[in-house]
Amino acid sequence: MSIHTLEPGLLLAAPRLGDPNFEGTVVLLGAHEDGGSIGWTVNGASLAGAAEIVRATRLVAATDVLPPVFDQQALSGGPVSPESVWILYRRAPGAELLSGSLEVGTEIAVTSSMDALRTIVAGEGPTEARLLIGYAGWGPGQLEREVSKGVWLPAAADASLLFDGPPATLWQRAYEQAIGTIPAAFVGGKRGSA
Repeated sequence: MSIHTLEPGLLLAAPRLGDPNFEGTVVLLGAHEDGGSIGWTVNGASLAGAAEIVRATRLVAATDVLPPVFDQQALSGGPVSPESVWILYRRAPGAELLSGSLEVGTEIAVTSSMDALRTIVAGEGPTEARLLIGYAGWGPGQLEREVSKGVWLPAAADASLLFDGPPATLWQRAYEQAIGTIPAAFVGGKRGSA
């Protein structure tokens, strides 16, 4: 299987991965090229309120009302560039992409554009979005090696999976959708018998 079949797609961290940055995570793979890959952990740790982060940009006054899309926590998108802010959003069928967007499937897009943030703040953008702080990156050949060693389980990018449930249960739901069972099925401490 070619690594290019992962684009767009999800990467589900293997059970008992052993890497604290990615243990129990789901990464949305946005791009894979000869020079490396970029993705975002879409169920990372809660960092701060999304509204608090938007207000820190000074696009709005402290007393301005923000659209409900910002009534949630911003999540860690990965360990690379922890000062970067990304907007993961669900794109309505036929709707235009926000400025600077990378389309990841038919209903999923990601952008770090300030113009896109302004559009959402003005209430003119998507109603389903999450702020992600930082991203995940791989150097040339690194992701291929990790996939071949079983570090990541490739799965289809599905907007319903990403947006219709809480991020805290995404890893379990993604495994169940991809292979029909939960990750705990692979990590039992008892050996089977025949």
